[in-house]
Amino acid sequence: MLLNNDNDDFLFLKIKKILGFDPKNVNLLKEVFIYHFSAKKRNLSKNYSFNFQRLEFLGDSILSAVISNFLYKKFPDKKEGDLTQIRAKIVCRKNLNELSKKISLEKIFFDRNIIENNNVLGNTLEALIGFTYLEIGCEGCKNFIYKILHQHINLKKLQKEIFSYKVWIIEWCQKNKFITNFNTHLNDKNNSKIVYLSEFVIFKCSIHTIGIGSSKKESEEMAAKKAYFLVKKKTKNKLL
Repeated sequence: MLLNNDNDDFLFLKIKKILGFDPKNVNLLKEVFIYHFSAKKRNLSKNYSFNFQRLEFLGDSILSAVISNFLYKKFPDKKEGDLTQIRAKIVCRKNLNELSKKISLEKIFFDRNIIENNNVLGNTLEALIGFTYLEIGCEGCKNFIYKILHQHINLKKLQKEIFSYKVWIIEWCQKNKFITNFNTHLNDKNNSKIVYLSEFVIFKCSIHTIGIGSSKKESEEMAAKKAYFLVKKKTKNKLL
């Protein structure tokens, strides 16, 4: 038996079902699920975090290449910019988190508090793809990714979704010749955690929104999202 305790048995059986093959390098497989183990156990080896990040890097690169190849063949008439947007929607952190749940990756984690951090699931999926590449090679890894694509991604629906409200609102304003301004700063009023506040203004359009987030990107996206819905409402009511 490759594994030597109940936790390892659990991990092995669950991941075998997800991958569709029998993993051989169990020690490397454990590196994929660094968050699966207690903080105390992780601290016993500094290599855990180091190896996880390397697997995540590898998986991210492979995923991007496989998706690019898939879209290139799937949409022969689409331009490079359109293909880039579709790929970005597929590999964005939000979608990878959702895909992780759809393939039941969150069931690997005993500590449910760990996956309250949304990045954990997406990061783990990328690391798992890196592991799969090392374990069964390029073709096998591609088939694993394709299986996820075909079973869990609705390309028609995905293409209609807005990838970034900030990109959308800026492009809309440029198209309609409106001047905009983002003003983002650290909110010093909250001392318990880092909070950014973004103000977004569309001049001569009576739109002024505020977004709050744990990063500049998040706060600006929130402000842009609010502006997006105001634009849609004004456009519908023919106020713009």
